[in-house]
Amino acid sequence: MTNDANKWFWVWLSGLGLFILAASTGVLMRFGIIMGFPYGLQYTNVRHAHSHLMYFGWVTPALMGLILTWLPRVTERPLSPQHQKQFRIVLIIIFILSVAAYSAFMLYGYRPASVGDLSLPISTILASFNMLAWYGFIFVYWRATKGLERKRPLSLRLWDAGLAFMVLASLGAWGVAVTVIFNMRDPVLSAALTHLFLDTFSEGWFVLTLLGLAYAVTPQAATHPWASKSENLLIMGMPVVFLLTVPVTSLPPFVRLIASIGGLMVGIGLWGNIVILWRASSSAWRFPLVFLALKATTGLIITIPTLAIWAERSLLRVSYLHWLLLGFVSGGLIVVAEITWEKTRVPARRWFNITVVILILTLIPLTPLWPPALSGMWPRQAAAVATLGPVIVMIIMFAKGLIASRQP
Repeated sequence: MTNDANKWFWVWLSGLGLFILAASTGVLMRFGIIMGFPYGLQYTNVRHAHSHLMYFGWVTPALMGLILTWLPRVTERPLSPQHQKQFRIVLIIIFILSVAAYSAFMLYGYRPASVGDLSLPISTILASFNMLAWYGFIFVYWRATKGLERKRPLSLRLWDAGLAFMVLASLGAWGVAVTVIFNMRDPVLSAALTHLFLDTFSEGWFVLTLLGLAYAVTPQAATHPWASKSENLLIMGMPVVFLLTVPVTSLPPFVRLIASIGGLMVGIGLWGNIVILWRASSSAWRFPLVFLALKATTGLIITIPTLAIWAERSLLRVSYLHWLLLGFVSGGLIVVAEITWEKTRVPARRWFNITVVILILTLIPLTPLWPPALSGMWPRQAAAVATLGPVIVMIIMFAKGLIASRQP
């Protein structure tokens, strides 16, 4: 582990701390469904707080910290002290705003809160400031990588694309705010803007950036002849793939056709990367790549409208998000972190994998796919108990990482 890598370990530890908080909120949500919520908390607000902190407080800064760790190796030039200072400031702001917005979502959700004589949507305001901090990171990143236009390796190009899709996703969030301000009550427009934000953020920023990290730690994979072709398919299809999650009956047939073409490109591009990385990378990547394969296959299936309608009725959205965010993204982040800082600082990867599989399996009985004759209260109880697993493992990972970081 180099000194440059050690500089950004605090970002990883801070992200783990917020993962623990977000996952604990998931525990509260699952047990609250069974036993009721304490202190007047509401299910919808708890759910928003849980997902917000997972997106903004865990995955986003963890990806940023790992980008900064590997950027000098990928570009073959160190980060200047000025850029390092600017990145640190931006990341601290992101962490602070993530926790502040999380607290506001827990208490108020998207409802306005009374501040003196004013009624302000505090959670939305704080989340908006968070997005402005992302723009700050992108600006410093652009300055730090300027001058590499003619020799940008695959991992750097994927980071570029991931950050570009972060900006595109944020436009969806700004659009939702505009519709609220001007009282534009078009359910199709509102759904499209919401999915532009949520799906472009997760599919574009999360997936592309993590793939870039996978190629950074496995540079020999980038020489595969499929690598650039898969990259092109992903970037061409990604701008419209969010439309696949808008209800099929809400879209004109021509728009749905465009969405299906984009989804086909993204699905094939993802499978190209899966094959490349499966062959070239270590066995540690098998776990996240299996979930990426599940996610890619699901994306290909819903390009067919009839099957997309079946998926909507089967309520597979929650399972899909856990495949993506826990299985591939969180699992992949832990693999990259383990390679970057070694097992002494990032332990318990296999235990995390086991608890994630158990949690995801307990979500199946909560869908209409499960036979009604086998239902009852036990599926909710099992899902609630299973949420404890990742929390316990991450607490151990955080504690051991903190101890190891203090050793000379």
